[in-house]
Amino acid sequence: MSNPTISDHAIDQVCDFIAAHWQDTVRACPADDGTLIGLPHPYTIPCRKGAFQELYYWDTYFTSLGLLANGQGELALNNTRNLLAQVERYGYVPNGNRTYYLTRSQPPYLAPLVDVVARNLEHPTLTAEAYPLLKHEHEFWSKQRATPTGLSRHGQQATDEELIAFFETIKHRLGLSHRKPEDCLAETARAMAECESGWDFNSRFSGRCPDFCPVDLNSNLWLYEKLLAEWAPANEAVYWQAKADARAALINAYCWDEERQMFADYNFAKGRRSTVVSSAALQPLWAGLATEAQAAAVVKNVLPQLEHAYGVATGVPNDAPQQWDYPNAWACIQHLVYRALDRYGYVEDARRIARKYIASVCQTFAATGDLWEKYNVINGTHHTLEEAGYLINPDNLATAEATTESAEPPAMMGWTAGVFVDAVAYISASQPASIA
Repeated sequence: MSNPTISDHAIDQVCDFIAAHWQDTVRACPADDGTLIGLPHPYTIPCRKGAFQELYYWDTYFTSLGLLANGQGELALNNTRNLLAQVERYGYVPNGNRTYYLTRSQPPYLAPLVDVVARNLEHPTLTAEAYPLLKHEHEFWSKQRATPTGLSRHGQQATDEELIAFFETIKHRLGLSHRKPEDCLAETARAMAECESGWDFNSRFSGRCPDFCPVDLNSNLWLYEKLLAEWAPANEAVYWQAKADARAALINAYCWDEERQMFADYNFAKGRRSTVVSSAALQPLWAGLATEAQAAAVVKNVLPQLEHAYGVATGVPNDAPQQWDYPNAWACIQHLVYRALDRYGYVEDARRIARKYIASVCQTFAATGDLWEKYNVINGTHHTLEEAGYLINPDNLATAEATTESAEPPAMMGWTAGVFVDAVAYISASQPASIA
C-alpha cells in the first residue's frame, strides 16, 4: 500500500507548533475544587481550550511519549506521579480527575508509563516508588473487573443516581433520548463500562462491553505482571511471573482464534469469541505477549483489513458505525500498531503506518493550522464520524449540537501531538526526516 508524500518542511512546521504549545495544555489544581479532583503536581490536558480540561488516564501515556521526546521530561514525570497519586487515593486511576469520573477507570497504561518515563529520564527511584501502588491498581483490575474465565473485563461502580446523571450526557449518543433515564439503567451501565474501555462507542462489543474479556485490556495486564516481576523484591518476583504466565495461557486459550489465525475478544457471557476484526488484535504484539507465529498471522490476516490510505482504522466498515469505528483514525491506535509491528521485526510495515499518520496530521495542519482529536483514514482530513451529543458532559459543554456528523472534532494536542512526535522520532531513528 503506497505512502502519502509529505515534506521535511511540513513535518518541521507541525513539530514547531507542538513544541510551542505544550505549555498551553498545562494545568494545576493542588486541592479539590468543585468537580475537579486535586493533584499534587501540574499536569497536561488534551486540549488547549474548550473540551477536555482534565487529566485523562490512557491519553496521558501517549501524550507523555511526545513530552519525553520534546525534552519535557519533568511534565511527563509529573503526569505519572499524578496518576500514581490517584491510585493511592482511590485504589485505581479514574477516567479523569473529575468526581463524576470516579465511576470508572480507563485502559491501564500506568505501569508502561512508569517504565518509559523511568528509562528515558534514568530515574533512580520511580519504579520503586510506583511498585506498591501498581500492585493496588492491578488488584482493582483483577478483583473488581474479574470474570469467571480468570481474565478481566471493563465495568463500572456507579450508583443508580450516578447512572441517571450519566444517562443525560449519553442519551443522544445511544439513541435513547426518548426514554426515561430510570428505565435505562442497564443500558447506561453497559455504556459506562464501554467508556472505561476507551472505545466509546464502537461496534466491537455490540453494546454489551461488560460481557467481554477484551484482548487489549488483558494484554496490558499481562504487561503489568511482567513489569511488576521485574521491579519486585526478590521474594515477590516469582509470584508476578507466575501471574503473567497464567494470564498468557488464558489469553491464548480464550482470545486466540486458531481457525482465523488472529486475536479476538472473548464473550464469556455467551462462551464464544467475537467475530469482530479490530485493531485490538495487535495489542498482544505491542505488549510482547504474542509468539512469532501469532504475530506473523496477525500481520497477514488482520492488518490488511484495517489499513487504509491514511492509517489504521479500529475496525472494518459496518452498517451502523460509531465514533470508534471506521473511518476514524485515532492517534493511540496508530502508535500501538506501528510499535507492535516494529517489535516483531515488521519494520517496513511499521514505518509505513507511522508515515501515514504523519502525513495525515501534516496535511490537515496545513489546511487548518491546528491538530485534531482524530482523523479520517480515507482522506487524511479531520472530517470524521461523530455521535450526537458527543461532547456533552456535566462541566464541559463544548457543544450541544445533536448532529450525527460534525465537520470538526475538538482541536487537540494531547495524544495527537504525543504520537506525532513519537512517530517522527521513530522514522528519524533509522533514516533522514524526509518521508517524501
